[in-house]
Amino acid sequence: MPAAALVTARTRVIFIIGAPITQTRSPLLFNRYFTKAGVDRVVVPLVVRPDQVAAFLSVVRQASNCDGVIATVPVKHSLFALVEAPTERARELEAVNVIRRDADGRLSGDMADGPGFWNAASAHGFAPEGKRLALAGAGAAATAIAHEFARRGGHHVSVATSEPGEFDRLARLLAGRIDLASGMPEDLSGYDIAANATPLGMAHAPGTPFTRKLLASLPRRALVADAVSEPAETVLLAQARTLGLATMAGDEMARGEFRLIGDFLGVL
Repeated sequence: MPAAALVTARTRVIFIIGAPITQTRSPLLFNRYFTKAGVDRVVVPLVVRPDQVAAFLSVVRQASNCDGVIATVPVKHSLFALVEAPTERARELEAVNVIRRDADGRLSGDMADGPGFWNAASAHGFAPEGKRLALAGAGAAATAIAHEFARRGGHHVSVATSEPGEFDRLARLLAGRIDLASGMPEDLSGYDIAANATPLGMAHAPGTPFTRKLLASLPRRALVADAVSEPAETVLLAQARTLGLATMAGDEMARGEFRLIGDFLGVL
């Protein structure tokens, strides 16, 4: 029975917010866990835009039956300035995707996207140390992925972004930690992994940042990863599979950060 069917006035609530929200896998993962474990807790999706997060968190602070908040695009940067106790990782990234509400209404925040992504990649036997990454995107999730790649010993990242200033911000963050280049290479034969961390591929933004020709230049041992979790089979992943490349789907990243988020919230 779905966790939502068991909600009572005693149920502990965790919100997951963003805009859009339908693509996120977290409600399914957490609610299945809570139901199986017999825990009276539920994750509830709620559409919240960046200009609404301050008002939303003012309510969360007062809601004694709320354990916290999980965040998806595009509110991770907006939330950072509103938490009292960000982790060191969140402070470096200036973004949070999970917020814990303490009993006194104080909010603590962390950013689990990077470790979650590379935890999922490790399940495919991929270790970042000494590797080269072609990354589409430089937003909150992409920055977290690049940051953790550098922390785990990655050698080089090429970053393609269409947003002014995003690469410069990423370059400042990773200065001295990793070899970094701007733009998508014309050939990926020297790369070990290609990853999409943009909304491109979602239902409302169909497409892929990697052409089939570009994917075909990857070594056969390379991994192709997509942070988009809905649809499960994105254009990028479908093309990579037809080329015989190993793939990692967005729901794998969600599972990779499930334990991190749950532990931070204190609910697992």
